[in-house]
Amino acid sequence: MENRNWISLAVLSSLGFVVAGCNSSSTDDIAVAPGSASKVIKSISFDEVAIAANDAEKKVMRVSPKLTVTYDDSSSKAYALSYRILAKMGDKIGNGTIGLMTDKEGNPILKADGSKDISDGPDGNSLINVGGKSYLVTHMEERPGELYQTELTLENGKIKAVDTKPVDLASVGGTIINCASSKTSYGSHLGGEEDYSLNTRYADKNSPFYVNCALDGSGNDTEGAFNYFCSYVDGMAKYLHDNTIDKNNGYNGDSFSPYNYGYIVEVAPQADGTAKSAKHYVTGKYTPELAVMMPDGKTVYMTDDGTFKGFWRFVSDKKIDKFTSVWEGTLYAAKLTQKSDQNGGSFDLSWIELGHAKDSEIKAMISQKPKLTDIFDIAAVNEDGTCPTGFKKINEDSESECLKLQSGKEKMAAFLETRKYAAYNDATIEFRKEEGLTYNPDKNVLYVAMSQIKKSMEDNYKGRETTNDIRLPKNKCGGVYELSLDNSYKATGMKAIVVGKPLSEGDAHADEWACDPNGIANPDNIKYMGHDTLLIGEDTTYHVNNMIWTYNTKTGNMTRIASLPIGAEVTGLDKGVVGNKGVLLVNTQHPFKDNPKAANGDKPNSSLLENATDEELKAAIGYIDGVPADILK
Repeated sequence: MENRNWISLAVLSSLGFVVAGCNSSSTDDIAVAPGSASKVIKSISFDEVAIAANDAEKKVMRVSPKLTVTYDDSSSKAYALSYRILAKMGDKIGNGTIGLMTDKEGNPILKADGSKDISDGPDGNSLINVGGKSYLVTHMEERPGELYQTELTLENGKIKAVDTKPVDLASVGGTIINCASSKTSYGSHLGGEEDYSLNTRYADKNSPFYVNCALDGSGNDTEGAFNYFCSYVDGMAKYLHDNTIDKNNGYNGDSFSPYNYGYIVEVAPQADGTAKSAKHYVTGKYTPELAVMMPDGKTVYMTDDGTFKGFWRFVSDKKIDKFTSVWEGTLYAAKLTQKSDQNGGSFDLSWIELGHAKDSEIKAMISQKPKLTDIFDIAAVNEDGTCPTGFKKINEDSESECLKLQSGKEKMAAFLETRKYAAYNDATIEFRKEEGLTYNPDKNVLYVAMSQIKKSMEDNYKGRETTNDIRLPKNKCGGVYELSLDNSYKATGMKAIVVGKPLSEGDAHADEWACDPNGIANPDNIKYMGHDTLLIGEDTTYHVNNMIWTYNTKTGNMTRIASLPIGAEVTGLDKGVVGNKGVLLVNTQHPFKDNPKAANGDKPNSSLLENATDEELKAAIGYIDGVPADILK
């Protein structure tokens, strides 16, 4: 998700079945059938949802009407499915109002007109059961960010939200642009701070990229033009009530520092309704979409959203089997060697070690309020594409820069300027819109969604690439990649398993669709469900409606299982059980906001967005009902 004011239509969750061990080569005997000690699940399948045939279908959430479970004795059982809303943003739930943006004291943040700021961006979800209670942790993809913890109960066969409140993150300086998320095996939530525009090259007056913000709460620069960097600083200033931010000193203030954002955030709900929280600075600072912890409790992978981005692996010194506010370990950046450019490409994958640290060390560095030129000297690239003497040219975060590492600043660079330092050490910083991430224990592989295969993933994009490790034909519809892992959960290879198909004028569907509706467009949230089934959710304007697909990891067959309201994105994948009822969470992010394009760039459905009602525009948290709890445990 990129520099937008989202409204969350968070996607489906995973049908997480009881699965075999991580190195199992068989998925035939994964789960015991509901109500039977002998039957085992052989396969699952959803009835397909057709593409919208009229305006009425384009405007609503449509999900597969039926899930069929087939057992090893060839018998099967069908489950009727439906979609239910838990809450819409702005709803009063118990003592709280879900989606209300608040400051560090928990007071409402007001908009320019004096009204309360209600988020339209519910994103990552984690349903966590603790002490006999069920809590849903939900991101608000905003600046400042917000996480809500909502208690869920089962009443008369339906899931009900009974209370909600913001997670208190004041002790870590708040958070920003909270995007996707995952759950740990020990019952905590891992979310990413997708801090696109807090790149410190904009904050340092000695940088050629410096931005001079008005710092008046408007998000504008001193020329009166809106600027994303300025809006991020202003957003966090509102949260922190920090009026001391010094734009002549790296935009540091008494409370605010650009270096305090862009990390993995962990939240662990407690039985009494409170929550423990921490930022894990040792996972590095970049634009994290989310993190996923491997079964060893030590290895954590992180994706990095945007253009000229990296892929990251953290390995803890010790197994993490409970919430721990301080992690310690080693951070690595991926290095690719391309083998093929066909059908999304394939690569060998190795790792460059960046550094070893503990969270408390990096937090202490941040508290010193450094600026970029305390770590790197930075200069602009010369007109001939070279750098000044003594500087090294790198590509990161949509730009080319000339850097010179200052003596003795390797650790600061590794954890506070992670992407710059990785590029400086020739890691592959060429990924484009690297978003969803999920683990398949049946094959011991990771899946990564590349929302678009273009720009920095093309061959020497704009003639300015320094490493040019990824050299693929442009595909604006994107793809999903499978990463092979060794026995220590280290990724060793990467290949595309499914890619979208761009349409040209005159093709079937091209009058409304820019990517073929019978395949994916801009995959974002993904989740492995078990039983050879990968969920793929979209974040696209190249389909009239964003969709959710199942991809069979054995056969490659795909089935469209949901069609969201027009203009809405798929986010918030998670699954779980409340009471004895299974829950597949599906939030509704920014319905009627993103305007879909036809193959020629026209927007033939604009009237549906222009005429949307206030009720249709509300983001919501919901779930797909009907999946049996025995399957979801």
